[in-house]
Amino acid sequence: MLAAIKQTILSLPAHCQHHPLWHLCGLSLFLVLCVSNQQAKRSGIILLAIWNLAGVMLHELAHLLVGILCRAQPTNISLIPRRSGTRWQLGAVRFTRINAVNAVPIAFAPLGLTVVAYLVANSWFTWLHSTLTTTLALYAVLFILLYNALPSPQDLRVATNWGSLLLYGSALALLTALFYYTR
Repeated sequence: MLAAIKQTILSLPAHCQHHPLWHLCGLSLFLVLCVSNQQAKRSGIILLAIWNLAGVMLHELAHLLVGILCRAQPTNISLIPRRSGTRWQLGAVRFTRINAVNAVPIAFAPLGLTVVAYLVANSWFTWLHSTLTTTLALYAVLFILLYNALPSPQDLRVATNWGSLLLYGSALALLTALFYYTR
């Protein structure tokens, strides 16, 4: 995630890079948000749910969109927190046709939020004037996008089923062999 932050700062348009203290304040805000998010996890589900609502919505919508594109037939989307064993589940999308081919793209769909974060960072100051307030708002938006781009433990379980591992592992081995032997 730190590499993404560094790339975001380096990719900012030239007309907003002359305020390094504002970006230092933005990075400080980003770190405070990271710590606050960890505290919210320890404080209870209500605070965590309120704190992460926008990000959870984006995360689950990414699964939904890719699931629709991969013809996995979504049956249910939930943004209401509920207990699942010893953990809380903030959101979920259920599908009826998850298979070896579409499991990995659906599970890793929230990683697409990093692309959105990159686009937002590159366009932010063309939409808004460069001020301390807009710079801090940029870093708050980037936090929401990047933090919620991380796959959840459930996402990783979906992606690592035997069929997907065999299919994508074989494809990776084949591509590696083709690359190695064609050089």
